[in-house]
Amino acid sequence: MASPETRPTGHLNNGPGYPRITKSSPVRDLGHGALDYERCAALHNELLRRGVEGSGREMPPSPQTYWEATVPSKEVTSLLQPPVVEFLKRAYIEYPLLPEGGALFHFLRGLVEPSMMVDVFVGLADEVLPGTFIRLYGLSGFRDVDHEGILLNQHTMKASFITDYNDTAGVCALTFAWMPLEVILDAYLQMIDEGKVEAVTDDRADYLMDELDSPWVDKPWVIHQYTAADVAKAVAAFQRLVSAIHARIPEDDNNDNIDNNDNESTDWMELPWLDPATLTLTQENILPHSTFAHEFLTAIAHIRVRFRYVAPGLRFPTVSEFLEQPITDFETPPRNDYGQFPGNCPLKVFQLVCNQPVPDPYVPHWTDPNFPPGFYIDPVAQEGPLCYSNGCHLTLPFGIGRKGHARKSNGEPFGRHDQDSEPEPRNEHAGLYQAGLTDGFGEYHYVQIDKVLRNWAERVERGDWDVDREGVVGGIDKFREADTEEHWEEYWIPPSW
Repeated sequence: MASPETRPTGHLNNGPGYPRITKSSPVRDLGHGALDYERCAALHNELLRRGVEGSGREMPPSPQTYWEATVPSKEVTSLLQPPVVEFLKRAYIEYPLLPEGGALFHFLRGLVEPSMMVDVFVGLADEVLPGTFIRLYGLSGFRDVDHEGILLNQHTMKASFITDYNDTAGVCALTFAWMPLEVILDAYLQMIDEGKVEAVTDDRADYLMDELDSPWVDKPWVIHQYTAADVAKAVAAFQRLVSAIHARIPEDDNNDNIDNNDNESTDWMELPWLDPATLTLTQENILPHSTFAHEFLTAIAHIRVRFRYVAPGLRFPTVSEFLEQPITDFETPPRNDYGQFPGNCPLKVFQLVCNQPVPDPYVPHWTDPNFPPGFYIDPVAQEGPLCYSNGCHLTLPFGIGRKGHARKSNGEPFGRHDQDSEPEPRNEHAGLYQAGLTDGFGEYHYVQIDKVLRNWAERVERGDWDVDREGVVGGIDKFREADTEEHWEEYWIPPSW
C-alpha cells in the first residue's frame, strides 16, 4: 500500500493517475474515521465500466446511482454514516448494466440491498452497537456456501473482504486485515490490469462453463490460476536475487578460472531444471505442462549461477533431490487432501539443509511428519474456486512466533486460534510471509512466490544477509530473526492481493 498523504486542506489535490492509487496519487489521509467516498465511488464505477464494456455492452453516459435505484428507508439510513451515504449517492447500480445474475467483480456480486447492508451478525451483540459494521458488497457465486462479502467498520471507515460468514465475528473482533476501501477496490483493478481477472462476452463465458466446465467463471468475469504477468514477475524477482548475490560474492572468491579454449569460467553451475531428467515429473503428474510451476522453472532453467545458497540454509537442489518430491502417488487414496488430480501436490523448489521432520499441528496441510522442511510452490495446480497456483511457503524445521514479534501480512501474530478472545502468540513452522486469517482482498491463498523472492533480494541488497562464495550465509537458524523485535519487519510482507 502506498504511504498516505498528509491531510489536505481546501480543495483535494487528486494527483496524476487519480482515482487509481499510484506513487503520484497515493491514499489520501483525511483523518481518523474518514471515508474517501469520492475516490471509492470512482473506483467502484471504473470496476463496473470494465465489466460492462468487457462483456461487449455499452456503458450509458449517466447510469443510475445505488441511492437513486434503491431509495433506502429511513430506518436503514439512520444506521449509515454520512460519508457512506455520500458514497452510495455516487456509486452506480450494477443492474441492468451487467448480464442477468452478473457480478461486479469475480469475488463480488455487487452492492447489497439496503436491508442486507445493515443486517450483519458480528457476535458479542451487547458489545457492538448497531451500525458499527455494515455489509457493503456481497459475494459472487465463486463459492457455493457461507457467503459474506466486504464489510465496513463505520467507526474507523476501514473495510475488509471476508469470504466465510463463520469468520465474520473473529475478523470484526480484531484489527487485522482492515484497510481503506479504496485500497481493496484498486487492488481489483490491478488484478484486471495484470490479466488475473478478465471480463468476457456472454458467449465466451457460456463456452467456458458449458464446454470446459470451468469453475473460475462468474459472468462476465473469468479468473486465472496464473498469468503471464505472474510468471514474468517471478522470473524478474529471481533474476534480481541472483544478481544481488553475484554482486556481493567477495572479490577474493570472484576470480574466474579462465579456460583458454572457450574463455568461460569453470565454476559456473547450471540449475537443475535444465536437466531433461526433471521432465519425468511432468510425466508423473507432479509438474504438468500449463502450470505456473512448469513455466516458471522452465523460464529460469537457463540461468547460470556461481553459488548454491539463495537464502540462509536454502540452496538449489540437485537433480536427484528435486525428483524426490513428497507427493508422487496419484493412484491410491490421497494423503492430506493431496494427490487427487495432476498437479494436486506441493513442489519442493529449494532444498533446506536439515532433515528434521515437521511435527507442528498448526501448519495447514502439513501434519504428516514425512514432509521435509523446504521451500515449496504449493500447490502446482488447483481446482475451483481456488485460483492461485503461484503460491508458496517456507516450512522451517523449527517453530517461530511464540515470542510475539513475528507477524503475518495482515498484522496478526503467529499461531492465532479461532477460539482466542485475544491473540496469543504461538509457534508455527510454515507461517512466515503468509497473509493470516484473511488478506482483506479475496479468497485465502499462499503468498505469491515473486513477493518472497523480492523480499530475499532486498535482504541481500540492504546487507541484512551476508554473502560468501557459496551464496547467502547464516544457516536456517537465521530465520529465527523473524520473531525478534529488532528484525521482524525484514521478514514481513505487506498485505496485497
